[in-house]
Amino acid sequence: MDGQQIHEAIIDPREATIEVTHNGTVAQRQTTSSVAAALGALVATNAGFFITSNSFGFQGVPDGIAVYNGQLESMNNGPRAALVIDHGQPQIANLEATVTVRAGHDSYPVNGINRIPGIVQDCGRPGATPTAQPRQDITCFESSELVLFTDQFGTATPSGTGSQVTLDSRSVVLSVGKQAGGAVPAGGSIIQGVGAAGTWLAAHAVPGQRLDVSERVTTTAGRTIPLKAGLSIASAAPRLVTNGRTDIDAVGEGVIDPADLSFNYAWAEIRQPRTIVGIDGSGRLIIVTVDGRQPGVSEGLTLTEEAALMESLGARTAMNLDGGGSTAIAVNGSLVNHTSDATGERPDGDFVVVLPKA
Repeated sequence: MDGQQIHEAIIDPREATIEVTHNGTVAQRQTTSSVAAALGALVATNAGFFITSNSFGFQGVPDGIAVYNGQLESMNNGPRAALVIDHGQPQIANLEATVTVRAGHDSYPVNGINRIPGIVQDCGRPGATPTAQPRQDITCFESSELVLFTDQFGTATPSGTGSQVTLDSRSVVLSVGKQAGGAVPAGGSIIQGVGAAGTWLAAHAVPGQRLDVSERVTTTAGRTIPLKAGLSIASAAPRLVTNGRTDIDAVGEGVIDPADLSFNYAWAEIRQPRTIVGIDGSGRLIIVTVDGRQPGVSEGLTLTEEAALMESLGARTAMNLDGGGSTAIAVNGSLVNHTSDATGERPDGDFVVVLPKA
């Protein structure tokens, strides 16, 4: 890896506390260094993909599955690679979140959390247009779906033509009406629906009665990951290493389209700034950032070069996190790499932080 500016941290979970955090409400963006300083982090880096434009949703909200201290705050669109931190113990697994609303004996699936109903970033939802296949950085659309908003959302929910139900902390229906927006009540939630899903929601929600919401996170092997305090998850793409060998799941993650090799060519096959995490044979978390877009100084890595680097560092599993202008790493609260945005350090969505043991 000649001519590259690489920062690497290897963390033994017995010696420090590791977690994924948004450090506050979900619909916001912060710099990695400011979060690191606020939390007193030994090391911090940017984590998953997130919404960057108001045209596609709420800035800072993760694109994929996200869990902070046991609370599911965003869903992925089908199975995707994820970094799981369970009481400080890291693992990498392909995960899928399932959320269901139940009214008596009837139920309906929820397709998203804390996003605009009908707008699906990165695609991958059955029935979506223009494709039901996963497509990194492409926006798809759903004509019928339910979306859940949590009390950690942090801003007004969207208004529109669909239905809206407000629930209190006991899942009792407080109000039923049009998609009017507003704040999520403390400890409660709001469910919005469009199309046939919105019609079902309005017909089954009765003020004063319960409308139960169940949430489940499972691996593609069928193992349930309990949503509990001490669990945090960040999702990105693609997986890079499995069982100590290069295993780039770029097609399954929607990073590459085998029918159109020009799709995301620059994203995957041209050197870019990268943030990478892996786990070695001793269960230690490996955090790596590689600066890029600096000719003659540090050009970054391709996906294949990322995998080779993580193999050389002893990673048994590894995955790509958000990169490009998002790539940032802070040590003791100070930024130590050279970010690639011309405006300076980019405010990101969520973060992997390493904290001193209590």
